Amino acid sequence: MKLTTLILVVAGLGCNILAAPTIDPALIKNLKEKGTQTILISFKASNTAGIRNSLVFPEAATRQQRASVIYNVLKSHADETQGNVLEMLSKHQSSRPFTVRQFWITNQVAVKKADLELVQKLLKIDDISRIEEDRIVPMHTPVEEIFPLKGSVPQEGDQWGVEIINASAVWADGIRGAGVVIANIDTGVRGTHEAVRDGYRSQNGWYDPMTGFQVPTDANGHGTHTMGTILGRTYGIGVAPEAKWIACKACDGGCPRVDLIDCGQWVVCPTELDGSSNPRCDLGPSAVSNSWGGGIEDDWYDDVIATWIKAGMVPLFSAGNSGPLCSTANSPADSDLAIAVGSTTSSNWVSTFSSVGPTYTTRRMKPDIAAPGSTIYSANHLADNDYGIKSGTSMACPHAAGLTALLFSARPNLTVAQIKQLLIAGAQPTVTTGRNCGGISEETYPNHHVGAGRISAKASVDALRKLP
Repeated sequence: MKLTTLILVVAGLGCNILAAPTIDPALIKNLKEKGTQTILISFKASNTAGIRNSLVFPEAATRQQRASVIYNVLKSHADETQGNVLEMLSKHQSSRPFTVRQFWITNQVAVKKADLELVQKLLKIDDISRIEEDRIVPMHTPVEEIFPLKGSVPQEGDQWGVEIINASAVWADGIRGAGVVIANIDTGVRGTHEAVRDGYRSQNGWYDPMTGFQVPTDANGHGTHTMGTILGRTYGIGVAPEAKWIACKACDGGCPRVDLIDCGQWVVCPTELDGSSNPRCDLGPSAVSNSWGGGIEDDWYDDVIATWIKAGMVPLFSAGNSGPLCSTANSPADSDLAIAVGSTTSSNWVSTFSSVGPTYTTRRMKPDIAAPGSTIYSANHLADNDYGIKSGTSMACPHAAGLTALLFSARPNLTVAQIKQLLIAGAQPTVTTGRNCGGISEETYPNHHVGAGRISAKASVDALRKLP
């Protein structure tokens, strides 16, 4: 970004640039009681959204070209606005055990293990607008988990979720996900599991900001299960069995916001294991599957999602497991930017736990679509031949991610808007239950229970063939 442009941006902020930094009151209390905390620093001269929105790409620009431009421009803006803070932190880092992460995607800086003395020094830097304590975002914990014996063989043929969306009809045409990379931000992935090991794209393919593991690992099972549904190659569990995967671990029971931002940044331009070396914007995924979220109408992740979209990466989010009451869709799924996925059963009903719309104050329609999410058999993390059954919108979102991989495999240059259009165009009706949220009956599509309906791989690919 040119310096003259940056000066204009800063000047446009007026008197706000002189205001003292604000601080989360709870942070001071917790620092005194606990000694150290993870903090997130925001900046007065931040213009991430304005810079991102000003970027105009030619229609022929590839995802890799878009991501590279976005990275260079936003990284330059972050370096400029964060310089004084990063310099101060660097001077004090040798005498303290804290770690620093620069986020160009949101123009923020995270400090893990910050103490009160450090925070007090930061408050003297005029560039800072706010210092807040990190918060934990819930993982969409499955509402049901069943673990058969390790090595047990499931049913013959495709699992019911893969079967009901008619993925095999698309496979028969040679469309199985080849050439497509999908990322998940989750609890990690057991990289050696027989269902997913051959799909791992090892080059800049793994980052663990939580625990620093150097190979794909999952101590929870949630991420292994979701990845198995996207592209697992055994027992018919995966929707796109020839797709490749990369993964970033930001959750383990809960998901710290700073790690979710870190992972959201990493997927745009995947780095080596340290999260910063050798960013490769040409190695980013086509879509990101996210089975986490909490709260309502909280836009804290919108900068990340908007950057994905600008780069041409599809943002898929599970709607949440807070149903059946109306207006229970979780954030970030309830964002206008996110493609929210609700859950259906093997009998084609909306799952009782599936969060529904409309959004609480904006009355936005959510979810956008629905997918199989009840009693889903997929890979588990305890052994390389371990499988289990889970239920939740966490299980629905990866079905949609797998279908997204099939669509990109059929036509690699699809846009995010076209993918959403195709998911909706192929959606099928579900069994109605008589519910009515937001004044819209389940018999009307789209509605606040399943959005446009339950996804269908064949119908979406058929719709793709009608595009110019």
